Amino acid sequence: MSSRATNLFGVMHIGSEQISLQIVEYTSLADMKIVERVSSEISLGEETFKTGKLSFTSAREICNLLKGYRRILNDYGVKDYRLLATTAIREAVNQQYIIDQIWVKTGFSVEVVDMTQEIFYKYIALFRSVESHGLTAEQDEAILFVDISSGGLGITLHETGMLQYQQNVQIGALRIKESFEKCQRESLCFYQALSEYINSTIEPVERELSSRKIKYLVLSGTETRLLLKMLGRNGAGKLTHFSVKELLELHERVEQSNIPQLMHDFGLTEQKAEIVLPTLLLYYHIIGMTNAAEIIVSNEQFSDGITISHIGEKLDDKWLNAIDEQVVSLAHYLGRKYNYDSKHAGCVEDTALLLFDRLVKVHGLGKRERFILKVAAILHDIGKYVSLRRHYFYSYRLIISSDIIGFSEEEKDLIANIAYYHSIDTPLSTDDNIAGLKPEQKMALAKLAAIIRLADAIDRSHLQKATIRDIILTGEDLIISVTAQQDISLEEWTFIDKAEFFANVFGIKAILQRRVG
Repeated sequence: MSSRATNLFGVMHIGSEQISLQIVEYTSLADMKIVERVSSEISLGEETFKTGKLSFTSAREICNLLKGYRRILNDYGVKDYRLLATTAIREAVNQQYIIDQIWVKTGFSVEVVDMTQEIFYKYIALFRSVESHGLTAEQDEAILFVDISSGGLGITLHETGMLQYQQNVQIGALRIKESFEKCQRESLCFYQALSEYINSTIEPVERELSSRKIKYLVLSGTETRLLLKMLGRNGAGKLTHFSVKELLELHERVEQSNIPQLMHDFGLTEQKAEIVLPTLLLYYHIIGMTNAAEIIVSNEQFSDGITISHIGEKLDDKWLNAIDEQVVSLAHYLGRKYNYDSKHAGCVEDTALLLFDRLVKVHGLGKRERFILKVAAILHDIGKYVSLRRHYFYSYRLIISSDIIGFSEEEKDLIANIAYYHSIDTPLSTDDNIAGLKPEQKMALAKLAAIIRLADAIDRSHLQKATIRDIILTGEDLIISVTAQQDISLEEWTFIDKAEFFANVFGIKAILQRRVG
């Protein structure tokens, strides 16, 4: 480690099949060392998928493990730590009761991570790993990241240095297993039925992937350890390479085996043997959708992504800027998917961010809200793909319905609502679409919507006629000076209309001033 003072960070993860603790010593993102990693197996996912909730017996087991983890944190003197929960707790209908029990009995506050964010944190760890091995250098070939957890499937396409496609599907290996009764899983028809079930669920992904030139298929998730064991690999390194042929041969072998044979041939427990077929079939169908030349299994985990993100943000590490750029590239992918006007979107984005920066002492918002505004500006008009009438409503619906990794569901809700209110209507607490927002989020929405309205007004014709020369905040006036070679009457009239809401939010009169020349 470096001679500089080191810091400690601990991350605990309540997953579907295990609860883990990882403690990292660091001075920077480039200087991190895992000093402790422990995990305990616990069958939470199976209980949630079967019953829809977690029992208080499971809650007590979770609390007992966490009490032990607290002792380890104390032994190391770790003051900076996070406790996160994914699928099992996320999907339990009694989630709040379980979280309360954990707080009361252990003093730990639980962050429940939604599926899109879970995939994002895993992607951060995976991307950093493949990047460190030089696998992202070839810009003309794509890398497909496929994460299979107990409850979900995340597919992320990295191409030409950017994210070109992302889709999350609730079709994890354990969830698939629990979707069929035991008698159905023992049927001679199960393989065919399961294959058709998986294919019908993920078939839309094939249209996006079939034409891509994919060099590496990077697999991650809890079941990759099972895959490596069946392939006779120890998975000791960060990345394990093997051929497509090896996986297809393993699939063929598994296809012809029953549960007792799998247990005998591969030394598996009955519980593990039961998820072999769903796991291998998922991999098989994904391979069938791509022309991947090589398969890579990574041992990076959710906790690694949390660690990288947490430390990177704390130290303001510039490496995270590359991840932000990839998130933005995914927003542009969505824009292209819905035939957005890229020039108008870019103009609104640039103007909105200029206004945000000049108003920083007035709005009191931070770096995260600026990033949210940026993405909202890119996507604000995509609803026109559905209908020109009430396009703002359809922009809201399309954003809400899309997977945008890098944002929590709450943040995506905020992005969608900024798009909703970018043109007309005033956000009211009684509106159904903002009923779920917290008071501070509603205030942020009003401020960001007021800003994007002005930015949109300045390019109302979508012809980029006005060029901003200066933005001056003086007293109770915000003067935006522009130059234009063409008539901008439409922009000026629209701006006057939109400035009313801005004045209501900030108490500042916005003035669009045209300079000559």
